[in-house]
Amino acid sequence: MNTDSCPIPTPQERSFLAIQQAAEQTMLEKVSRAISDATAEVTRNVQDAGLEFEPTSEGYFMFAVQQATFVRLCGGNPDTLRGGNPEVGEHVIRNCRNIIDTYWKSHTAQTTVP
Repeated sequence: MNTDSCPIPTPQERSFLAIQQAAEQTMLEKVSRAISDATAEVTRNVQDAGLEFEPTSEGYFMFAVQQATFVRLCGGNPDTLRGGNPEVGEHVIRNCRNIIDTYWKSHTAQTTVP
């Protein structure tokens, strides 16, 4: 059996990965909750102010998180959008394109959402 391309993790590596994955899951749940909370807060405050505007969608806040994360990942300042490394940005965009092509457009991709 050739394990060069996919080595079997050691018990310590498995423990580390479990700890990291648990922290990642918690972080993503907190981000999701923060997006929902921000949406609800704007809705409440707009209603309390007697304003007649459509509530801000969760999509708006998701894009805000995505933009700030993208800029920070590229080494830029999310407040000014300046200072990012365009090569890193291209890698991130390529990764997103690969997700679309591999998982969403692929003929073998699942057609149902889990």
